[in-house]
Amino acid sequence: MTEFALDLQTVIRRLDALEAEIQRLRQSLVSAEHTPSLSGHPYVESVPSILGGEPVIKGTRTPVRAIVERWKFGESVDDIARSLPHLRLAQIFDALGYYDDHRDEIEKYIELNRVPAHD
Repeated sequence: MTEFALDLQTVIRRLDALEAEIQRLRQSLVSAEHTPSLSGHPYVESVPSILGGEPVIKGTRTPVRAIVERWKFGESVDDIARSLPHLRLAQIFDALGYYDDHRDEIEKYIELNRVPAHD
């Protein structure tokens, strides 16, 4: 009977530790949810594990540069939305706004991803 009581106490301690960990994780999720977006752009994020931290549309792997390149090649925002149907207009406009605020950074990513022309 004493052995069972000790095991029960161990289980209770572990459950208490798990409850504390769950509470800590909940708090970190709530904090992350209320963290301001990247430079005031609600649809743009930079996550180290996604494209090496290149700015992308939040919740996707679509880089801001992909939207900017289409726009620079003359596609309208509506055309971009048709080409990338998983994006909403607000996300596309925010990506272009991010580009306007961080032109040098996005131009660097465009240059790094340019495919060399064959002569």
